[in-house]
Amino acid sequence: MRITALVPDSAVREIERALGAEHELARPSSAAAAARSVFQRECSALVLDPGLLSDAELTELVPTLRQKTVPVLLFSELRAASARRIVEAEALGAHELVLRGQDDTVELLALRLGARIRPSAPALLLSHAARSLHGLPAPLQAATVGLYGSGPPPRWVSGLVEACGIPRRSVDRWIERAGIHGSAMLLDTARLAHVWEPLVERRTAATEVAEHFGYSCVRRLVTHARRIVGVAPVDFAAELTRETFAQRLARRLLTR
Repeated sequence: MRITALVPDSAVREIERALGAEHELARPSSAAAAARSVFQRECSALVLDPGLLSDAELTELVPTLRQKTVPVLLFSELRAASARRIVEAEALGAHELVLRGQDDTVELLALRLGARIRPSAPALLLSHAARSLHGLPAPLQAATVGLYGSGPPPRWVSGLVEACGIPRRSVDRWIERAGIHGSAMLLDTARLAHVWEPLVERRTAATEVAEHFGYSCVRRLVTHARRIVGVAPVDFAAELTRETFAQRLARRLLTR
C-alpha cells in the first residue's frame, strides 16, 4: 500500500509507525502534487492535515476532497484554525478523522489505514452536519469537531461548555442558530455514532460498549437508540447500514 501524506514533519513518524515497513509513504511537496498523486492513482489513500492549508491550497484540493475513488483521512491537531478546515473538508465529502494528541494515534491510524479508511459513523455524521457548523465561533467549532474523534463525547452539555469556554446560554443559542436540535442532541447523536463500530463491527459486548460511552446501563443505551434512530442496538446490523445509521442520526440532529 502506498500512502500520500500532506502533513507536518512532526506527524510523519506516527504515520510511518502505523503503516509498518511493508508499506510506502510518499510526501508531496505541495497541495497540487498531492492532488496529482490522487487523480493519477499513484496512491491507495491520502492522509491530509487540513490545518496546513491556505485558502488557495484548499481551493486547489476541492476536487480531491469531492472524489470518492481514493479515500482521504484527515489527520490533525484540534485547534481553532484546523477545526475550521476540517469542517470545510467534511462539507465536501465524508472523510475519516483522526485527531492528533487526543486519539490513540498510532493504533487508530493503523486500524483506519488497514481498513482502507472507510469513513466511520462519526465521520459520516460530521460530514452531514459540516455545513451547519460553519458559522459557529471558533472555540465552539473546535469543541464540536472534537466530538467526532475516537474518544467518548462529554456526557453532559457542561462538558462541551467547559471545552469551549463559552457560557452555556450562548452555546445553546449558537447551536440552535446553526440549525441543530439543541446542545443535548448534539452530544446524544455524537455519542450514539461512536457505538456503531464496537457494537456492530467488532461485536463488543453491549454492557462494555454502554459503560465505555457513558450509559449507566444497557437499558439506557437501548432507550437512547430507539429514541434517536428508531432501532434497538441488537437490531442495528439487521436493519441498518453504517450509512443509513448516520443518515438517521443526521435527521435527528439537524433542523434543516
